[in-house]
Amino acid sequence: MPSLAAVLRPAGIEVKLLDLDIGGVLWLLRPENLTRAGDEISRKAPSEPGDLRQHLERMAFHAPSLAERIGKAIETVRDPVRFGDPAHLNAAREDIYNALDLVSAAAGRRLRYQTDVLRYEVDGIDPSRLQDLLAVTADPAANLFEDHWNESVFPRLEEAGGCDLVGISLTLRWQIIPGLSLARRLRRKGYCVVLGGTAVAKVSHRLPHLPEFFDAFADGVVTREGETALLELADQLQGRNDFSRVPNFLYKDGDAIRATRTHVEDYATLPTPDFEGMPLARYLSPVLVLPVMVGKGCYHDECKFCDIPFINRVSPKRYRVRAPETIAADIKSLSDKHGCRHFLLADEALPPRVLDRIADALAVHRELNPTFSGYARFEPGFTPQLCEKLAGAGLRRIYFGLESADQATLDDMSKGIRVETAHAVLRNCFHAGIRFHVFSMIGFPGEDEAGARRTIAFFDHNAALFDDPGNSFDIHQLEILTDTPYFSRPESFGIRLEEPVEDRDFLFGVGTSWENTRGLTRAEINGLLQEAGQQIGPRFSRFHAWPPILWPAQEEWSLFYAARYFSQPFRHRIAIPDGSDAVLYRLSWNRAAVIERDGDGYVVTSRRGSIALDRATFDLLGDRRFRSPSELMKSLSGGEESAETVEQVRDLVTGLVRQRLLDLVPQDAP
Repeated sequence: MPSLAAVLRPAGIEVKLLDLDIGGVLWLLRPENLTRAGDEISRKAPSEPGDLRQHLERMAFHAPSLAERIGKAIETVRDPVRFGDPAHLNAAREDIYNALDLVSAAAGRRLRYQTDVLRYEVDGIDPSRLQDLLAVTADPAANLFEDHWNESVFPRLEEAGGCDLVGISLTLRWQIIPGLSLARRLRRKGYCVVLGGTAVAKVSHRLPHLPEFFDAFADGVVTREGETALLELADQLQGRNDFSRVPNFLYKDGDAIRATRTHVEDYATLPTPDFEGMPLARYLSPVLVLPVMVGKGCYHDECKFCDIPFINRVSPKRYRVRAPETIAADIKSLSDKHGCRHFLLADEALPPRVLDRIADALAVHRELNPTFSGYARFEPGFTPQLCEKLAGAGLRRIYFGLESADQATLDDMSKGIRVETAHAVLRNCFHAGIRFHVFSMIGFPGEDEAGARRTIAFFDHNAALFDDPGNSFDIHQLEILTDTPYFSRPESFGIRLEEPVEDRDFLFGVGTSWENTRGLTRAEINGLLQEAGQQIGPRFSRFHAWPPILWPAQEEWSLFYAARYFSQPFRHRIAIPDGSDAVLYRLSWNRAAVIERDGDGYVVTSRRGSIALDRATFDLLGDRRFRSPSELMKSLSGGEESAETVEQVRDLVTGLVRQRLLDLVPQDAP
């Protein structure tokens, strides 16, 4: 939206930017809404079956205390000091996620809206089918944001005579249901509504066959880049209404859907995005982190599993890049205007040579002291010298796609990297102080057990690099996405889709609903992932858990941690350290955990687990005195120092911390 505003405003077009994601979240998290949700759940719980009734009754019982805490939770996520303490941050996150579950459970229909793992799901609705979308968007009971829009959004649009055009950008598939619900409401109110964004572009090939989509949701759809398209559309709305002149556009003309010419922007010449009017002070972050695009597309663009570069493939160039001096000027402009010094370079993959030139261009703006993160491929160009230079320029965290540590599998997917290069690049980043995350998967077409095990072993072999609070990785199953060779030519790779896809209107992928006829079965993949967790989890128990709980995984939050702890020690732990650690620690029940009396004992419950304890054990684990690790272990083990007892105590504490039931708090924490 800021990129579009930067083009429209100089042309004399008045633009209002509304971020209805953050606006909707904050509205739902109002204490009065949580209290109201608790009352509604109390009313509906008696009519539900046993287990669900008990679950709803517990939610309703704890709703008042959650309503009292939610304000502090939001303050914590915005406070640089408390945010930098994982115990404070994770308790705040638990409260926010619990609150979203609460308001979801109180809805008129069974649905789930969550930002922990992004989702907006309505029971019985398949968002890949137009008929389901037509039904769900017509039902206010399926829309959590109905009251928010009526009270806040629609009145704002009506200020000063309303708007000539409302554009709705849908970037992620979880935005489809609420986004189309909004579009439907606005069209009923008489607004001219145009849809765009990546999520819309990915299904735009289906829209010419679905005139009822336009009847319900949109006067038109911008299928690709929107700068020139919106300029021309605004001009046409003031005159001839000749939509055929608008590039990258789909619109209904009588009974037919018309598609206009394709236009590719000269990305190097576009202006700096204009964030004026965005609610920059309202986001759930302790610092402002703004996205900056170096280029569009992917300079490799050959990986058979990846759909990310799809939207850029209308351009004859794989990767359209802005000049390094322009990038530096963008960063300076945004820093001067908004007081921002944290930036996410949001490209799919940043070439090392381009980062090298950006570092040179930023050298003339040292007063900005920027920090940034970004995505990259394992390229030999990330030499020790370049990594040191990038760290000096402000690079604090980088995200790499390893995908597989089996060279044959990498070659089969056309990844274009070498496993030995990955080892070297990670070492170079580690020694330069650049934190990193590595993405990996198992279950590729044709991959055998030995190949999958090489990927799992990669992280074990590089344990010295990953056993750092800011360095992390994941291993998950390969999901088949549309707009990839794996989806378009499944039989060529031994892929058998488990469900028909021809009758889907808005399909983004089939997830793991496919079978590998030339490699690992689904059961074998699940078994290997479970084995990996059992093997790798204990190896990295100082800082990490699956999912990570000390160093936040979200890009913007992770950048803040990487910047804060770039030059100071990270004292927080998951497991009780050994005796060589000189820091004093105490145990404390997680602030967001629910503690309930159960006879002579207690039950402690979080989103990730629950445990029943007798009173003595509960008091022992909740002893808030700061002690050395050895004193803490001695107290918890009752003076028993056998290796078996010590290991059992350590495993108990680590398990409770991983489930966010217990916190291990260093003495210097806020």
